[in-house]
Amino acid sequence: MSDSDPQFIFNYLASALNRYSLAWLHIIEPGISGNAEVKEGLQPVAAASLRELFTSRIIAAGGFDATEAEAILEKGDADLVAFGRLFIANPDLPHRFRKSLPLNPYDRSTFHGGDARGYIDYPFFEERTKEPPVIV
Repeated sequence: MSDSDPQFIFNYLASALNRYSLAWLHIIEPGISGNAEVKEGLQPVAAASLRELFTSRIIAAGGFDATEAEAILEKGDADLVAFGRLFIANPDLPHRFRKSLPLNPYDRSTFHGGDARGYIDYPFFEERTKEPPVIV
């Protein structure tokens, strides 16, 4: 979606939505357009702007990593952070974030492909123990 004055229209909509007692407003930060990243490294601005206007919960999405998600939550600009691409590629994403484990890279060419490839074939992280096996 685009508009000649997005800040005005989104500010108006966020304020107007308050009268409906919605449970949340899910927003995508402007660094993402569709399923493509527009520009790497853009700071989240939409949640901060709309937080002042929308009175219920805000879910922010749009290319966050674990550190950025923690930062926007700690700042109070969002109540939750949604992950799409990272969750598709990492079915154990919360575990990986908690343990600071490496992430599987996602394969954008398989998104919306119509079959299971790229959706259910990403591996879980296998933690390897440093202790030798016990021989009985």
